Amino acid sequence: MALHPGDPASSPDAPGHAWVEGRDGQHPVYRERLYPPIAIVVLAIALAAVVGVAYSAAYGATAGWLVGGTVAVTGVGVLVFTSPTIRVDDRVVLAGRARLPLTAVAGASALDAHGMREARRHGDPRDYLVLRPWSSRRGVAIDVNDSRDPHPRWVVTTRHPERLTAAIVAALAPHPPTPGPPPEAER
Repeated sequence: MALHPGDPASSPDAPGHAWVEGRDGQHPVYRERLYPPIAIVVLAIALAAVVGVAYSAAYGATAGWLVGGTVAVTGVGVLVFTSPTIRVDDRVVLAGRARLPLTAVAGASALDAHGMREARRHGDPRDYLVLRPWSSRRGVAIDVNDSRDPHPRWVVTTRHPERLTAAIVAALAPHPPTPGPPPEAER
């Protein structure tokens, strides 16, 4: 079936419409980007400054400024652009580049610092991990109930484990049908 914008029959939620992998939901419930803290960014700039000073001592001030500036911009850019996004919508849980359909989620539980440490040290080696320890020491464990998935559980760092867990649980809850216009009475 071809999908055409504006055609209600081609909506992903239309009756008889098959699941299309790779499609995100249309109703976001939770979104968080795991940016590095300012201390990490300052450290990256300081390291770039050291490189710049070394190059300026060897090749002159202009070369030092160019190399130091390039290293600083590149380092900060890598830190920012590789920061994963955690998102929950009405169809999937996204953590970084990975997508987990809600149909494959068995449940979620918030992990405190001790729980995260235990999950990293003694967890199943097959677990899918999205860890950014500089963002938070807490996280969420998402149980997977899809036998075809090689990961029995996802462990995801988050600054707000209770909110992420609540969002996943809310997205898993059955939703009542959206009320439509009342049916017209027959004459």
